Amino acid sequence: EGEGRGTGILSLVHQTMVRGCRDPCRPRRSANLPGMAGMGGIFRLSLMVAFLAFQCLQCEGLTTDRGCQVALGVLAHSGFHPFKQGLAAQMAVHHIQSSDTSLVTLPSNAVVCNVTFELVDTTGSPVVGVKAALEWGSSVDAIVGSYRSAVSGPTSLAGTINSVPVLSWGSTAASLSDKGSYPLFHRTIPPDAVAAKVMAEMCSVFNFTRVGVTFLNDPWGVGYANDFATAGATFGVEVISNQQYISGDPSSINEAFRALKDAGARVIICVVFDSDMADVLKISDELGMVNQKGYSWITPDGFTNPENFIASQPNPTQVRAMLAGWISTYVHPLHGTALTQMEAAGATFRSLNTSRTVFGTSHASITTAWDAWDSFSSFTYDAIWLAAMAASSVKSSLAARRASKTVSSEMKRLQFTGTSGTVNLLENGDRSGDGLQYAIYNFLPNDSDGRIDVFEFGTWDSIQGFQWITDPIWPGTKVPGWENIPVGIALCPPGTTFNESARACLACPPGTFSTGLECLECGKGSIAPDFGMVRCVSCKGGYADRVGMSECTKCPENSEVPPGSEARSVSECSCLPNSYLPELNPYVIRSNNSNSSNSTLTYTNRTLALAWEPVCKRCPGGASCDGGTSAPWPRAGYWGDTSCVRHGG
Repeated sequence: EGEGRGTGILSLVHQTMVRGCRDPCRPRRSANLPGMAGMGGIFRLSLMVAFLAFQCLQCEGLTTDRGCQVALGVLAHSGFHPFKQGLAAQMAVHHIQSSDTSLVTLPSNAVVCNVTFELVDTTGSPVVGVKAALEWGSSVDAIVGSYRSAVSGPTSLAGTINSVPVLSWGSTAASLSDKGSYPLFHRTIPPDAVAAKVMAEMCSVFNFTRVGVTFLNDPWGVGYANDFATAGATFGVEVISNQQYISGDPSSINEAFRALKDAGARVIICVVFDSDMADVLKISDELGMVNQKGYSWITPDGFTNPENFIASQPNPTQVRAMLAGWISTYVHPLHGTALTQMEAAGATFRSLNTSRTVFGTSHASITTAWDAWDSFSSFTYDAIWLAAMAASSVKSSLAARRASKTVSSEMKRLQFTGTSGTVNLLENGDRSGDGLQYAIYNFLPNDSDGRIDVFEFGTWDSIQGFQWITDPIWPGTKVPGWENIPVGIALCPPGTTFNESARACLACPPGTFSTGLECLECGKGSIAPDFGMVRCVSCKGGYADRVGMSECTKCPENSEVPPGSEARSVSECSCLPNSYLPELNPYVIRSNNSNSSNSTLTYTNRTLALAWEPVCKRCPGGASCDGGTSAPWPRAGYWGDTSCVRHGG
């Protein structure tokens, strides 16, 4: 009643509301406010409370402060699991704005401001990410994204210019953990060190103790390969060949996989994105490394949706055969109740505004093509919540006071339960791996439609270790079963093979060689003279006319095989110097009637020609003999009948 008293009442109501916002779980008694008796006063008080309630809303521990604004820049990649991460970001912002905490459990003092965001498609390009960060400048409080480490790293450096932190939902490279290089980088997905450890331990469980690794030349690929090698040393898994390739360069990919083949690798850890998979399969198929019994292929989270990739290939049936039996392992937070709840929330959100779009595709169209949320969607959803709460904690007057608060420090301080489990960042900004589950997938052909199903056949967590759900299939086989596991794949050292009876690696016998898989007979023209040979060698002075020989057959008297040649028959023995061949091979026609050993040969009967045995004689007195097929010639001071010089006359 009057300006002074009205101001006092308004202040008292505001204080009451603020105290309620700061502790929404504490019950409040009705306040006896002076001058507000009667219906008129109650009506005016109701208007004031409604106004202030607009400024401060409470919902199950969440306080929404409408008096502050938080802006987020969100980076996603339309080419990777199209729509899902962008859709998860939209849904998270909608839930924050509507105070919907059905998918999260927040700390009791959580505060959020009004949240706005801009979604940018990086298309996997670092240039796009850096450009967005520079254009946003300080107009955003945090950048959420991106998927690729090659994008998030440069984007984080660009954000540092304006002290804007980056919170990635998909970048896992080890290099991003370095706070000296990336002081404002954070992530809700655990780094590769955890995933690589799980993969190395799985190889050890499978008895795959000698493996080959191939990886693309970006921070994710290089980091994963290094993390795997480090973890492998802990579990007794040796990397026998470590091959980097240039993404998008078929010749580089060809060189890398030929090196793996030559090294004898039969377990291939393939760190690859969809964009390079066509070249990887083509080259590996030419080398006889895919869809072959005796090989095993394992890939991390860069290639998780084979059918999405297969749809773009000219021969889907052939590609499916190449991918059948592959194994993939990566973090899998969405399962059980968490997956069910997020699917239900997603369906509800898409139905709210079917014309709303993600990268130009409407929610209605997304619903038509929908299959399920993926792990990255879960990390995206939680990243939006964490970024919004951290920025709000800095900007809202309702948040608890702390000295030197920054969005980055609040990201690392706040802890809550989201769709991906307990979200807790370490001091270096990495997501703690505690409590996270990793899934082990098998690319399994579907008998009904021929498509490749990504089938979960096992899990891993830090408490229970590996738990196997069902039997996998292996490349080159059609029936699931652990008995079909490629025994001894890259398990045994070169020169040995796995012996089922002895359950040990035994040296290959003479006449055979091995790169670690099985003992193979030497072909004609080469021998393996000792146990444990890793390759066959050519004969020195003799020939090998059968497969699987351990020693060479000597040439007839006065003859030998020319050094460096792999002679496969006695007919390849050549007369030594100071000897000559009275009769040439009757089943061979030499070009230009030449007696030269360099002349072109034509066989009238190849079988008889190869079986023909040369008889070399010592050079006659007064003659000069060069060996080979050359005829004797008179030395100086001697003469001979040229018509019978071939016979020494």
